Order: sequence, then C-alpha cells, then structure tokens
Amino acid sequence: MSKPFWWEAAPRESEQEVNLPATADCVVVGAGYAGLNAALTLARAGRSVVVCEAGPPGFGASSRSGGMIGHGHRLSYSNLIALYGAAKAKTLIGEGMASLDYVKQLINSEGIDARLSAVGRLRGAWTQADYDTMGREAELLRRDLGLPVDVVQKSDMHKEIASDSYQGGLVFHSHGGVHPALFQQGLLGVACSAGVEVAGFTPVTRIDRQIDHTLVHTQRGSIKARDVIVATNGYSAGPVLDFARRLVPMPSFLIATEEIGENRVRDLIPNLRMIVETREKHLYYRPSPDGKRIILGGRAALHPIELEEAKVRLKKELVALFPSLAQTEISHVWTGNIAMTRSDLPGIGKLGGLWYALGCNGSGVALMPYLGHKLALKILGDKEGVTAFDDIPFKAIPFYDGRPWFLPLMTAWYRGRDWLRGN
Repeated sequence: MSKPFWWEAAPRESEQEVNLPATADCVVVGAGYAGLNAALTLARAGRSVVVCEAGPPGFGASSRSGGMIGHGHRLSYSNLIALYGAAKAKTLIGEGMASLDYVKQLINSEGIDARLSAVGRLRGAWTQADYDTMGREAELLRRDLGLPVDVVQKSDMHKEIASDSYQGGLVFHSHGGVHPALFQQGLLGVACSAGVEVAGFTPVTRIDRQIDHTLVHTQRGSIKARDVIVATNGYSAGPVLDFARRLVPMPSFLIATEEIGENRVRDLIPNLRMIVETREKHLYYRPSPDGKRIILGGRAALHPIELEEAKVRLKKELVALFPSLAQTEISHVWTGNIAMTRSDLPGIGKLGGLWYALGCNGSGVALMPYLGHKLALKILGDKEGVTAFDDIPFKAIPFYDGRPWFLPLMTAWYRGRDWLRGN
C-alpha cells in the first residue's frame, strides 16, 4: 500500500468548500508543524491568520516521517564546535534541547493525542571508528550540556537490539517518538479552535510584495496580508522559488511490516527505543506506537524511485538487521521529502519581505513546531523569538534553481562511501 501507515489512524481530509477572507493579518503557506504552530501562536496573540495548503493539511512530511523526536541537528556537537567555536556550538545544541522540551510540553499542555513515548533513542555505530567518535561526543555532551546520554558497548548491544550489526552505540534518554500524523492532526485542531482559518486544497500561485502589504494569490482567490510566512520545507517551489533555491528536497522512503505482535517486537527491540545509525544510508527504525509492527525508513535513494523498488531495498535492509523477519510481509511503503540546507542547520527569519522557518535537515518533528512558535514571536516583536539560528546564513545553492538534478549522483556517492566503510 502506497499510503503512509500513519494515515490509517489519521486520514487526510477530503476537499472542502473554502471561502477565503479578503484580508488577514498573516497568511501562512504550508500546514505542517511549523506553519500550524506559528499560526496558533499568532492567533492566540489576537492576529487573524489564514493557512493555505496545496493539498489536504499535513499532506507533506509532517504526516509521513518516522515520528522521532530528539535534541539534535544533522551536525554533531563536535562538528559544530569545529565550524562555529565552542560557545556558539553550545547554544546551537541548547536550542535543539529546548525544542525537544517544547514539543513535549506542547503535546501535553494542549492534550494532543500524539502517542508521545519517551523511550529514548539508540544510535548504532556501524564501524569501530564511529564507536570511538561516539564515546568522545558523549563525554562532551554530558560535560558541557548535561545531556543524559550513555555509551553502550558492543557486548551490551543485545540489551538494546537483537542484531549484531553495530559495534556499539549511544542511548539518548531524553529522546522519544510520536505518531506524526496524529500530532499534525491534533495541532491542526488546536489551531482551528484558536481561530486560525485553514484552507486545504488551496495552492498559492503567486506572492506579490507591495509597499505596505503583500498579496497572496491562490487558486481560490487572493488575500491581502500584513505578514506572510513560508513554511513549505521540502515542498518548496513555484511562488516561493527564492526559498526553493536554498533547499534541497530529498525523499526519505519508509516501510511498515505487517503486525508481528508485541512480544516479537520487544524481542527485537527490548526497550522499544527509536533507533538510528551512522551509515550514509541512514536507516532509522522503531516499533509502531501500538508496539505490534516495525517501521523502517532510510535512503533507499536520494532521488525519486518507484515505491516498489524502495520496498524491495528497504525490506533487504530490514532482514539484514533482523534475519527472523525474512518471511514477514510489508504492509505499507511510502515516501516524503525532507529539506536540506547548505549549512545543515535550519533557517529562520525574513527574506524578501517574507518570513520563513525552513530546512529541518531530517530532524523536524521537534524542531519545526518550535521554530514556528519562535517565528511567530518574532512577528509579534517579542524578544523571546530570538534563536541561536538567527545568524546562521540561509544561503542559496550556486547554479541551482530548486530542481535537484544532482541527487542521483549523490545516491551513488553515498553508496560508495558506505561500501568503503564496510557495507
């Protein structure tokens, strides 16, 4: 089945009649985590807000991901220190930690049935060199940020996973998982209850900046707005081309097994943790929220491929990790886009008169709701809207028009690196 597994519990809404207002204080383009949470913060501050989504609200990555929440960014703490210095690196990791705390509080305080589970996350080391690097990283994170993280030796890995694939790992105890589509659906309901108007199946066709306002043109009519937020992330194109030139949309492919039962899942992943790894194919996997399936995602390719081909590739990876699942059927296969930036860090701020929170780099479930909230505070003139990402350049990619023609080459490059590293 090509429909995301998550949509079984949180189906996407069908097209409905929409009556757009002629004016609004703010128009948000994109009804994912960032857009909805920015709209919610603005609405509760008394602003009139319209959210426009090209398809059903939450059709993109917010309802398609692996549903893992953590403190991190694509770059490790050590890499951030090398790039920005120790002080700035500490604030960047601290911002990620704040986003994790924020999203947990958001889910709990708003009563969102997101199936939040604070089970922790295991990061598996594919090589001995990866494991050695992990040990040094864990020491820095504990020392400088007080992050609850433990090193797991290879001899103890079976306490975490019934696989011999890794040379050891790290457990991040504050991390966890959610049902991503239920989270998005719940956030949508909270935003609408706060007075946000959400217009699904309303593609934005053009955005015209005027001296004192902006005209947002859609297939259902135009809206005059004081402020406009672009929150399209891995689905940026067309009327937001200037942002698309700063983002590389990469597909991540996922599969879900048929139900194999809670006991068998726990045999494979004893502590029911979220799991990621250090290979370039970046497999990530977890128990389903009901504990009866395994959900696995990764870079079956960095460019679009047929879902049946992705299913075959990911099933092969699943069986390599857990040979006992060789005869297990795959019930769902699907894909969704993440958005990568030149800095490997998110961008937030204002560009060409438009506000934006973009570039999750594959870590958006906690980060993007947080950045949406922070962006709304910026619009409101609240000093609490300041983030550690504000001075990170959000640069366009040279010789790039938003169409990632180079992704097949990157697929070959990453596979070659994994092969050289022993896979």
